[in-house]
Amino acid sequence: MANRLTRQDGKTLTLASLGGALEFYDFIVFLTFAPFLQTLFFPRDSPLLSSVMTYLTYAVAYFVRPLSGVIMAHFGDLIGRKKMFMLSLFLMAIPTLLIGLLPTYAEIGYLAPVLLLLMRLLQGIALGGEVPSAHVFVTEHVPQNRVGIANSMIASGLTFGVVIGHFVAYLMHANFNHAEILSFAWRIPFILGGVLGLVAVYLRRYLRETPVFLEMKERKELVDLPIKEVLKNHREATLISILSTWLLITGVVLVVLAPNLMKSDIFKIDAAFVSKIAILATIMNVIGSILAGLISDRIGIRKTIALYSILLAGTSFAFFKSLSGGDHFSIGLLYTFASLFLGLVACVPIIIIKLFPANIRLSGIGFSYNIGNALFAGLTTFTVPVIAEHVNPMFIAYYILFLCGLGLFISLYLGRKSLPFHV
Repeated sequence: MANRLTRQDGKTLTLASLGGALEFYDFIVFLTFAPFLQTLFFPRDSPLLSSVMTYLTYAVAYFVRPLSGVIMAHFGDLIGRKKMFMLSLFLMAIPTLLIGLLPTYAEIGYLAPVLLLLMRLLQGIALGGEVPSAHVFVTEHVPQNRVGIANSMIASGLTFGVVIGHFVAYLMHANFNHAEILSFAWRIPFILGGVLGLVAVYLRRYLRETPVFLEMKERKELVDLPIKEVLKNHREATLISILSTWLLITGVVLVVLAPNLMKSDIFKIDAAFVSKIAILATIMNVIGSILAGLISDRIGIRKTIALYSILLAGTSFAFFKSLSGGDHFSIGLLYTFASLFLGLVACVPIIIIKLFPANIRLSGIGFSYNIGNALFAGLTTFTVPVIAEHVNPMFIAYYILFLCGLGLFISLYLGRKSLPFHV
């Protein structure tokens, strides 16, 4: 097997990254235009109720992720990676496109929020399968000494979707006034995302099934019920994989929650300045993720996790301490460096991929990734901002320190003989 990535590998990595980018693009677009969706799709009798229903409609996609992830991974381990890989992106692209075409509450009444909810449910089903499928697909295509960079490219693709989402939202607000967005322009980002998704589905037709799956199929090594094998004989790997997904929350804290904290009444940092450094930080996260993959291919994933955990702990704590000073240069510099070492999140899929053998690999990562996200993302997004804004603003810093400590623990635990790497 060649040591370098071929042109075909590059094509595979690019097309595999598009689905995850679309997922996070939709994440940003939906949240950015949530106030407009609230006005357009829900009755105005109770502003509080319509606001709650808007965000619940958004959140419902995450509630169905664990179940859909297990189901799609099951078939991916049985009938092929490519088929599930294409299906998950198709299920993401179609409802994204249709959201941009939906009639509003003023046109069809209560059927409008029902249809919006249905679209989010379909997106949730796709979410459960897209990211795990992408990581498995690229892992089984590239040389084993390039598994790190391949998976970090997928992780950086997710973050790149955030950048594109912010950029499209910026263009909408720069070129259309509030009335125009409310009238028609809110539809453009969703239609754009849906069309790009369908183009990506078409292009994925030219990808090949993974050599690893074809070899397993030929040797009749496929497992009839992969999730049963995961939970019965790989419980330790499953537990450490679920814990590893907690490290992904460092990204939620620094990229999503930290900017809101900076703009809050606690620190009152200029919103325009925060927006600029947030975009820069997101770009640095992309760079840091790619570097994490390169480093892990050189020195191993255990040492990479330890290195990034230590560097993220130091820079993020210094960043949060700098907020009270109000010096824009120091805040921007420290936020940029902390976001670079946020490349820690790229280590998570590499860990999980290595812990499961090929015949149950997709079920292993699909179950662990989605269960971990459902548990820890919900816990963080609901509790951490409230505690930081009403109890202690440094709580976010302490929370990241805890997660970095968890990263060091995982790095040490992965050295156990009972947890062999399979790739």
